[in-house]
Amino acid sequence: MIFLVAGLIASAVLLGCLAGPVLDRAQRSAAAPGIAIACWVAALAGTLIAGTGMVMVALLSPPGPGHGFLERLRDCVPHHGDLAIILAAAASLVLLTACGSRLARGLPRLVRAVRHRRRHREMLRLVARQDGRHADVLVLDHPVPVAYSLPARRRAIVVSSGAKDALSQAEFGAVLAHERAHLRQRHHALLLMLDLAHALLPWLPTVRRAKARLPLLLEMAADDAAARTCGRRALVDALCRLAAAPGVAGALGATGGSGAGALVERVRRLESAGPAKPHQILRLATSVFVTTAVAAPLVVASLALVRLAVSC
Repeated sequence: MIFLVAGLIASAVLLGCLAGPVLDRAQRSAAAPGIAIACWVAALAGTLIAGTGMVMVALLSPPGPGHGFLERLRDCVPHHGDLAIILAAAASLVLLTACGSRLARGLPRLVRAVRHRRRHREMLRLVARQDGRHADVLVLDHPVPVAYSLPARRRAIVVSSGAKDALSQAEFGAVLAHERAHLRQRHHALLLMLDLAHALLPWLPTVRRAKARLPLLLEMAADDAAARTCGRRALVDALCRLAAAPGVAGALGATGGSGAGALVERVRRLESAGPAKPHQILRLATSVFVTTAVAAPLVVASLALVRLAVSC
């Protein structure tokens, strides 16, 4: 059992403290944003799995109250001393309080984000009109050029009349391709997971760095998809024309990605070499890392819980 607990702690330290700085220093993230996104998401998921496993093991290990609950059917609690049971109960109470405090912050934030998106979609149904040429686009009558997407089953992309007037047909097509890439690759769900992880574990280096880096990588991934479909020149011109567009809370806009500096970085990347095809070795290394980062803490946590369930 001690080796399983040590494995959980090692997974949490490696993924939550060391993986983030290593990924942040990787020089190929801008060249292969899809690979970088997969690594960041795997590191975050593994960190959450390892943290959850550590909390559950701490609560279920003897003579904690969780262990007493599992073992009550086997009449196991009387085998432990009174002082040990009291100390375990006190430690478990502190742990539950800490976890409850973090959940009290994180879960309402997630609920508020989902509720805000739903209200935004309901408002758009009242004030926006359908685009006759594109089945997934709503047009908002406003002179400011804006284009963004919200997760929805129908009409998930919103553009302003100012954007349609400011953009050429090729540039408008590039913007739509960018937003469709966000929706197709489920970038909105990834941002929700990132917000939740940051609300629960804001002190971990991996979570802090992912919060700063991942939004830009999501925009670069959507840029690559749009550039392959419509060409880099049309996308760059569209981004420059929409550079002054305001951001929309809970949405992914074509000019999003953590401020004006991020937009400049994206434009420079597209104007230089553009998206590069990652090497096969890099793809293989990414597959190994993603699989290990998620599977290792999951297997260790599962084995630890099974060990606690069958032994006293």
